[in-house]
Order: sequence, then structure tokens, then C-alpha cells
Amino acid sequence: MTRREDTTDDSAPSLSVVIPSYRRLDRLARLIDLYRAQGADQIVVVLDGPHDGWREALGARVQEPGLSVVELPENRGLALARVAGLEASTGEVILAVDDDVSPLPGLVEAHRRFHLGGGDRVLLGYMPVTLPPRRRRDAAPTYIYARDYEIQAAVWRRSGSELILRSLWGGNFSLPRDLYVRAERSKPSQRLEYNEDLDLGWRLADLGAEGVFDDSARAEHHHQRGLRGYRRECLLRGEAIADLEQRWGERPAQLNPLVVIPPGYNRVFAFVQRRIARRDTPGVVDHLCDTVYRAAGLLRIWSVQDGVARLLRRALAMRGYRLARSSPRSVPRDAPAHSRNMHLIGRLRVNAANDRRHPPH
Repeated sequence: MTRREDTTDDSAPSLSVVIPSYRRLDRLARLIDLYRAQGADQIVVVLDGPHDGWREALGARVQEPGLSVVELPENRGLALARVAGLEASTGEVILAVDDDVSPLPGLVEAHRRFHLGGGDRVLLGYMPVTLPPRRRRDAAPTYIYARDYEIQAAVWRRSGSELILRSLWGGNFSLPRDLYVRAERSKPSQRLEYNEDLDLGWRLADLGAEGVFDDSARAEHHHQRGLRGYRRECLLRGEAIADLEQRWGERPAQLNPLVVIPPGYNRVFAFVQRRIARRDTPGVVDHLCDTVYRAAGLLRIWSVQDGVARLLRRALAMRGYRLARSSPRSVPRDAPAHSRNMHLIGRLRVNAANDRRHPPH
């Protein structure tokens, strides 16, 4: 492994970078090199399901010390894949990152330095979305995500520990390994199709951990999502909200706007959202929205395209939420990923079965 940066105190804790990954083999070699160059003590790559050709994709790196690759026998989702990385880790600190997030210089050192004093502390780093110089005609979901992230980051900058943890946004955060283990013992992770990090943040807050946001612990998020993947993601977000309700006995307040039309909302848009939400599968209104979205992209009328995407987000999340709550639960919610709720997942993935490049980890 590359030697730690010169500014690191000799007493600094060892650090394991945990990278869950799903069908992004082309990104992993560069990520490993970047974290190795920053002096990570260990890099754990968790392949979330079988990935043929991963040894060839990583090349000689597989034989180098400090790299552990865990290939899961089935896809388990981000939360459980990350737990597999936790189990394979040896560092005193876990830096949990996503496979579409690239570290900027000093990231590992910023996380390691934060944990110098020990204690149950969580560092949430900054990871703005990298946007291209020219917007593509099917990129509204990425631009919406980028704006929403910056709004949330502004909230974190002026907020205390409780809010930071209870709105934890993964992709670039670190915590003591022992704290993560205790969070899993207190309430083991289950498969969620979205908001896995929020679920972890709630557990950490309940354990009395301290959350801190730091702009200087910076990475770049290479978010990419088109309309087809976005539709699937919105459905699964609705399902995840139902899962969180069942898991915690309440709905996180910040998720209400996704599944509840607020008072005073435009009556026409509210009608459209309810019309879409009450169908199990896409109908005429869905297709009309898709047509307007694509036409706006061709004409580069971004405000219209973004408006349609936001309208669809709540409508489809409401659909996913309703389907999740109405579907029979023959398998407990905390059952292993592959065995639970397959009937519902099949229904939610209508019209998106071929979108596999960017699942909503």
C-alpha cells in the first residue's frame, strides 16, 4: 500500500475503505488506485452479486496487499453489501463510499484526522455532482439530484448532530468500526431499495453518536440517470418508505413530501399524480408525461422537463408506496434479500426490466 500522507499523526487510526459495487466493474480499478494513492490501509470491494470477469477487470491489483474483494453469491442491496464489507474490514475506521463517487485529494486524510480523538463520531463528507459542460436531453434526473443535494448540504452546514445523522446521505461518510458493529447489533440492516443510509443514521443517532458535516472531506459524485431508470427508482423509493414505516413504526418526516401531496399544491398536477399513483402499471397519463418530458429535452426546454420529472417522482413514489402497503407479506421484511417480497418487486419493475446499468443503490 502507498505510505500514509506525511501529515498523518502516528497515532491516527487505521482506515478501511468499503466500496459496495453493482455492475460497474469499469470504475473499480481507478477507484482502487485513487484510494491506494491516498494511503488507505485497506480497500474492501464488495461485488453485490456474481460479477463474471472481475479478476480480469482488476488485473494485478488482486494480488496486491491491502485489497480485499468479496463477491456475494446473490444481489443483496446496498445496506447488506456494505455490512459484508464491514465484516471483511480490519481498520479501526470505516470509510463507506459508493462506486460512482471518486475521492478528491485529501479525502482519506480528512476522514482519518477526524477520528484521531476517538469516540462515537460520524463524519459526513461533501460530494457534489459532476455535471457535463452541456446538458444532455435525458439528464433531468441527474440535474434534479444535484440541486437537491446542494439544498441538503446547505442544511447540514447550519445544523447540529441530530439532524445530520437523521438525514444521513451516504456515498462519503466514516465512522468507527466498533460503532458500526454496535449499530448492526442494535437493529440489523435489512434490504431497502432506497434510504439505506437514512436507516443507518437513525440507528447511529439512537446510539448517541455525534454527526459532523465537513466540506473539506470532498469527493465527486458521477451520478447518471435517465428517464427509464428514474421511473424505476421512484417506484422503489415509495416501496422503501413503506419498508421504513414498518421497520421504525413511523415515517421519517423528510420523506412525507414524496408520498403525500401537500395542501395548496396545484390542483391539476395533484390530479395527474393521483391518477398515475392509483394504477399498478403505466397508463395513458404516464405515457403522456413521458412524451412531454422527451419533447422538452429535444427542444431544450429544461424547466418543463425538470417539472415533469418532479411531478413523476411523487406520482411514482406514491404508486410504489401503495403497492408495498397493499401487497401480502408472505416473508418477513427483515428476511434475506433474495427470499422476500418477490411478487412486489416484480410488479414494481414493470417497464424497467432492461434498465440495469445504474440501479438505485
